[in-house]
Amino acid sequence: MKKRSGRLAGAYLAAVLAASAVLSSGCGKVPSGGVLGETCNLYYLSKGENLIVSAEYLLESQDMDSQIMELIAMQSRTPADESQENLLDEGVNIQGFTLEESVLTLDLSEAFTGMSPARRGLAIGGLVRTFLQLPGVEEVQFTIEGEPALDSYGNAYGPLTAENFVENSGETINNYQSTIMTLYFTDETGSVLIPEVRRVYYISSEPAEKAVVEAVIHGPEVSGHYPVLSGDTGVLSVVSQDGICYVNFDDTVNSTILSVREEIPLYAIVNSLTDSCQVSKVQFTINGESKVIYRENMDLSIQYQRNDALIQ
Repeated sequence: MKKRSGRLAGAYLAAVLAASAVLSSGCGKVPSGGVLGETCNLYYLSKGENLIVSAEYLLESQDMDSQIMELIAMQSRTPADESQENLLDEGVNIQGFTLEESVLTLDLSEAFTGMSPARRGLAIGGLVRTFLQLPGVEEVQFTIEGEPALDSYGNAYGPLTAENFVENSGETINNYQSTIMTLYFTDETGSVLIPEVRRVYYISSEPAEKAVVEAVIHGPEVSGHYPVLSGDTGVLSVVSQDGICYVNFDDTVNSTILSVREEIPLYAIVNSLTDSCQVSKVQFTINGESKVIYRENMDLSIQYQRNDALIQ
């Protein structure tokens, strides 16, 4: 795929903003004489700066480069809803982009480093969700003045994909929050646990504990780390009370078994929950039943506690 890039001139930004002014309330209206484009979502922060919220928007552009630049330009436009604000602080700009092999790189201005860590994380989440909507964009990463953008843990933002966003299939989702999670996977032998630290974005109406379990099921992102459960494993519910997390699987947890030691999947979830949430014990069930054996010897009638001995 040909590498494409662009630097954003002020005149172009002004033109796009003027053309899209009548669309800022965003909901399917096509301006007189305009070109019918694609409907997508623009993402903003709630006034409390703790949630990502969305508003429908109609793209005027039709080719890929123009759509990228249009969405970049809209990051500087004040939201029509007064309860929302832009993802980026005033004075923080997206200065250019490159698109190569479905990886979109957005170059941010130095002022991005002056934003609070929490807002930086949410802004990154909103920008990723914005540009992943474009066909041909499968990953988004960020630079600052050409150098990799780092979070408050010193980790580079990205490349981020849809897998970084934990959500329920078929559900309309408008509100997200993000957190750094320590998730546990395994190595090629399937006999130890390996920690992987990454930012996960999840729907705000769901508990963080559910996001942890689903992120473990989604699998690792680091080379050399291996999944502990099949990606098809179904989770019926995740509820936490008084430090105990109740994880209820459906039958799929026993139908597709990976080549890992039988205790590895359960303790991967237990250690991930105790590291990332206020959880001390985990009770597993399958279809609501705890008097069952997982695989050959894992008795689900007991509550599981953290196991550091398995960590590499």
